[in-house]
Amino acid sequence: MRQVHAPDQGVPQYGKIHSARQRHAVLHLLCQICAQEPDENPDGVLWLLPTLPGRPPEDDGDGIITTYPPICQPCSRLALRQCPPLRRGYALLRVRDVQVHGIHGAAFTLTASRAVLHEAVEHAYGDPALAKVVAVQQLLRLTDYQAAGDTEPQ
Repeated sequence: MRQVHAPDQGVPQYGKIHSARQRHAVLHLLCQICAQEPDENPDGVLWLLPTLPGRPPEDDGDGIITTYPPICQPCSRLALRQCPPLRRGYALLRVRDVQVHGIHGAAFTLTASRAVLHEAVEHAYGDPALAKVVAVQQLLRLTDYQAAGDTEPQ
């Protein structure tokens, strides 16, 4: 998906992720806010994920599928103060294994005169349905992770 690229301009628009910035941060494992190196220790790289209140992130048995890049400690504190979805619930994780998984996007059907949007979808790479999807965000699979209780943001 194409979007205007204007670094350091404007204010954060929570819930409106810039596709190119998200893909860059995900593929290079950079902090989702400042695009610098994320926090890492022997337990793994720090991840901050929104969750339903009182529930851990959803794991399909093979890991957590997410569009969120990792995060650094200072930005995790900032995000918890300023990001409305995180006020409902969040998980702070240390992740030791990450794989590029697929894309989150919009599924379309082409007719003779236009493209018809069907729904937002997530597909793993290799899925033949990818040909009918406009990618909006990159998906990662987080495996070998644990709660990061020792690094709770202040």
